[in-house]
Amino acid sequence: MQPILQLHSEIYDFLMAYHQTNPDFYFFPRRTRGVRNWENGYLMGGDDDSYLTIGLYKPSDRLNQTQTISIFIDYKHNRIKSVYLLITFRDSTLQAEIPFYHELIDRLKNVAPIQKERENKYQLIFENPEDWRTCLVYYLEKIRPVIEEFIYEKSRQKDFFIEELNFTELSHKISNSLKINESNSSIDKTTINPMPSYPLNQILYGPPGTGKTYSTVELAYKIIHNDTPSSYEEARNWYKMALAHTEDRQVEFITFHQNYSYEDFVMGIKPQLNEDTLGFREHKGIFFEICNRALKNLRQSSLEESVEEPTFSEVLDEFIRPLVEENKPIVISMKSNNYSFKLINLTEKNIGFEKQSGATNHSLSIKTIQDLYEGNREYNLQGLGVYYYPLIEVLKAFAKTKTKRVQPVALKNYVIIIDEINRANISRVFGELITLIEEDKRWGNEFETEVRLPDGVTKFTVPKNLYIIGTMNTADKSIALLDIALRRRFEFTALYPDSSKVSPNYKTFFESLNEQIIAKKGIDFTIGHSYFMTKNGEELDFVKMMNKKVIPLLNEYFYNAKDNKLVAELLEKAIAKAGFTHTIVPSAYQLLIQ
Repeated sequence: MQPILQLHSEIYDFLMAYHQTNPDFYFFPRRTRGVRNWENGYLMGGDDDSYLTIGLYKPSDRLNQTQTISIFIDYKHNRIKSVYLLITFRDSTLQAEIPFYHELIDRLKNVAPIQKERENKYQLIFENPEDWRTCLVYYLEKIRPVIEEFIYEKSRQKDFFIEELNFTELSHKISNSLKINESNSSIDKTTINPMPSYPLNQILYGPPGTGKTYSTVELAYKIIHNDTPSSYEEARNWYKMALAHTEDRQVEFITFHQNYSYEDFVMGIKPQLNEDTLGFREHKGIFFEICNRALKNLRQSSLEESVEEPTFSEVLDEFIRPLVEENKPIVISMKSNNYSFKLINLTEKNIGFEKQSGATNHSLSIKTIQDLYEGNREYNLQGLGVYYYPLIEVLKAFAKTKTKRVQPVALKNYVIIIDEINRANISRVFGELITLIEEDKRWGNEFETEVRLPDGVTKFTVPKNLYIIGTMNTADKSIALLDIALRRRFEFTALYPDSSKVSPNYKTFFESLNEQIIAKKGIDFTIGHSYFMTKNGEELDFVKMMNKKVIPLLNEYFYNAKDNKLVAELLEKAIAKAGFTHTIVPSAYQLLIQ
């Protein structure tokens, strides 16, 4: 396949994958025009092999590109020279549109550097163009929301947004064409191995440089997609895009350290500076957030077509709209004693109210209202409780008028990767999660368990569609030092040095060095194969790698050795066995070429 056609295919697959996880995103695949079209592999816009364009909105790829918002990829000599968002509106028959585009340019200048190429033609140039996936993710997550918010403000949805029918028709034609081309290939795809099941809790452990963190990317891909990536590059590109998602992110990555705590991981409070006042705010940790996302998906996937009530925030925002926009008090009846009270103002944390009698004003906590509304706490009917509960009843009745029919969603898997899991105080970080992460106690399984978090209010559970992957450097701390309660809840997979991945030129040296380390120190202190690997077929700078990485690591391993020349002896024996012409400088055990 020509490089330009490969690029067309990869970009098309990337955008279709993004559409699958973000159904409101549409783009213009190539429209059949002329001889070169999607049947020949040209899936995006562009009339020759020097560029391609991604149409993002309806006024695209028409009138000789004189009115367009698109992404332009300049492609020369089999490489990408530049990637930029192109906004141009130069057609003389569309003068009425010019103020709209100029205002859009001003809006975008607040978030990204827009440069003027010529009159009524602007570019937002993305950095590192050969990493086009990162460029597209930056547009999709940072620039697209600004453009679409502006289009909504101007009520121009019909003029700019691509209709689902148009997108679906073009993508189906391309899909059918690709299927026909695949059926003509000689590759036999009839034998498909079933995907293995993965443990909910697992730890990859081994000495440094054995690919533990590297392996988590591919493993996360398999769990999320229930499929094996065609290459590690595919898994890595997906991973970068997945971490860039701002909504319903299915993958999270965190590195533990000695100061990491339960309050960081699950829930706690954090200091917050408001102008000149130091206060505290509630903090929901990365594990709390991904558990809630996974639980929401699990619950929705188990439903048949149902009626869904809006969220508390949606209900409250809609209910108090007259108070916010028109400054009109909202009267709440108290049925038990035929009294009423008025909601009279709103702040970030409270709703002010006025009693039927008496001049004193009071306030109700929005956080407390939410907890009561969602059934996460109980409140004494004395005191302010007599005002909270009538408001809750009114909000719930109001919510029933805003219900909508929803279809069940597809079940998704979620993954949290915990790098260096053994470097934190595990018992303190996990707390009651020690029980909740057990398979049978996951929400959706036989003995599903729910607990109240230390705030005494919030209910919490761990769903069965969340997978925990940890990595552990055995040279840093032994597995034996892990909390035994945690160890029995995880499955452990060892990753040790693999000489088959080392260049043949250094295989003998690598094996000899590790054999000596095992004899002196044990297998957990061996040198990983990644130190002896390079990217893209580059030549290994053996001396630099040894002096900057391997020898300092060995000096650390044998720091307390009685014979301080032990590292030099290990290296000299491995060098002799491999037949290298290198020598050791005793003062720092540096490796030199003779």
